Amino acid sequence: MNSFVLLFALLLVLLPWAVAPAQQDAREDYRQVNLDRFIETQRPMKPGTKTILPPRGVRFSATIKRHPEKITVKYLYTALSVMNVEPLPVVNHRMFVATDQGKVIPLYVEDRMVKAIRKHLPVERRVRFLGYHVYNYSKGPAIVISGVED
Repeated sequence: MNSFVLLFALLLVLLPWAVAPAQQDAREDYRQVNLDRFIETQRPMKPGTKTILPPRGVRFSATIKRHPEKITVKYLYTALSVMNVEPLPVVNHRMFVATDQGKVIPLYVEDRMVKAIRKHLPVERRVRFLGYHVYNYSKGPAIVISGVED
């Protein structure tokens, strides 16, 4: 009986990691972050490297500087695979946003969001994004956009 309780407790802890960020419940608790501070604090452990992290939901505001553009995203898929994210989200685009302090950074964008962003969110518009933080690199956090809030 003791091992059943231990197994159940372990499943409760690990179950959230087994769900792909793209498939998580829309009510997931996204942590509100100040993007400028987040960029400063989310660096790799060793300069010149990348630090892969378990994907975590983040919510932040930024100004669109460039709409999503198609790119190759091999490293993103490597990071998601290392963290056993299944099913993998479909990501083939990147966009650029500016923080409140004017720092311009790239963000990955799930393909399901690309058309709506291009159609309904003009460049220079300030937007509240929902996404998941996947890894850190020299420019700060690598974030995949999975939603937009009004």
